[in-house]
Amino acid sequence: MLRRLGLGLAVAAAGIAAGFAPAKAEVLKIWGPEQITDPVIADLWNGLKADFETANPGVTVEFMVPTGTISNGAVQAAIQSDAGPDLVLTNSGVGRVGIVAKAGLVVPLTRYYDERGWKAQLYPWLYDTLRGQFGGEIYEIPDGLDVIGVFYHKDMFAEHGWTMPHNYEGFLKLLGEIKQAGIQPLTVGPRNNANGGHLFGNLLQVTAGRQVVGEVLSGKRPWTDPAMVKGAQRLVDLVASDYVQPQMVGLDLDAAARLWFTRRAAMMVAGPWFTNNARKAGFDMANAGYATMPSDIAGESLATGGVGWSWMLPKTSRHPDLALKWLDYILSDAVMTRRASHASSWMVYPRALSGLTPSQPVLASVFAAADRGVGYNPSVYMPGNVLEAYMQVIQGLIGGQIGAEAGMAQIDGQMQQAAK
Repeated sequence: MLRRLGLGLAVAAAGIAAGFAPAKAEVLKIWGPEQITDPVIADLWNGLKADFETANPGVTVEFMVPTGTISNGAVQAAIQSDAGPDLVLTNSGVGRVGIVAKAGLVVPLTRYYDERGWKAQLYPWLYDTLRGQFGGEIYEIPDGLDVIGVFYHKDMFAEHGWTMPHNYEGFLKLLGEIKQAGIQPLTVGPRNNANGGHLFGNLLQVTAGRQVVGEVLSGKRPWTDPAMVKGAQRLVDLVASDYVQPQMVGLDLDAAARLWFTRRAAMMVAGPWFTNNARKAGFDMANAGYATMPSDIAGESLATGGVGWSWMLPKTSRHPDLALKWLDYILSDAVMTRRASHASSWMVYPRALSGLTPSQPVLASVFAAADRGVGYNPSVYMPGNVLEAYMQVIQGLIGGQIGAEAGMAQIDGQMQQAAK
């Protein structure tokens, strides 16, 4: 530390002696990351901050601990305040990004994808998805992807000779064998968060296929499409078979995860962030396996997901050029590899990273799934004002308060209202 400080003072003194003025002091205020108060995550981000500041003399990066999200209006309030951020990193998805984009609070970034080479730094399928969301304009830089699939206990599967099958019929057979062994097959926490949507989105996709789900989300098909109703019925059937217990309607993500961490459940549908939950719970993820949910449709055993976290540039940014420079830095191979290799890593990044050894072995399987392409987690694609109704329907399907047809009709009605 003293050596770095001494070197910095020497460089500054040399610049002054040579007749150069010191660099202009600038403070780049960044909203996020949300987990900056976690010491392990803070270690990574403070290191990134220090290196950026070294490469940009006179610049100070200041992380603002988020007080909320776009969904509860905290990001919008921060952007419009006198002391707002120059750059925002927050949980995203087209429904949330659409709120701040339509309100004129964030800057379109489309031209920078070509000018600064960002297009080449994303999965091609991801770039195409972004271009198709707002009439060709892009308002975000993806930072982390949801790649949602099935986590399972490797030793438990090895002990019983279980393997992940290649079709949904085989998946049901596997669930039956797990139940017969006296173990809860699936755990889910639909209360007060999106975990119910993780399971439900997987069921919709393996039943209807990625194209159909995409057409439903874009309004080209109704939510009452027979293939979508069949996907909803599969959730009802899982509960009827006790592969998902109806009382799980009262569980949140943490409670459901505890059932898995304590080996009282064999499988849980979640995204890569689940490894961070495991780290905090002291669970050894070296014993975790990951697979995409099997489908009867060829080629449709894909992870569901979408963009989970994104960078956005507020129109009120006082240092937009510096913010763009930070985004260049974040998208660089060196930073992405450093982040993905760090002990705090739990994300899937927006492009393939060659020669990477992730901190958690199971993430290698998650990264490989992302390389094959990711389908749709409806939770992050639907309008924010419909999301609550969507989650309530999922709870109703699990709790037995609503049937598949009625539930999908309710979502469809909410979507039609939102479109008016």
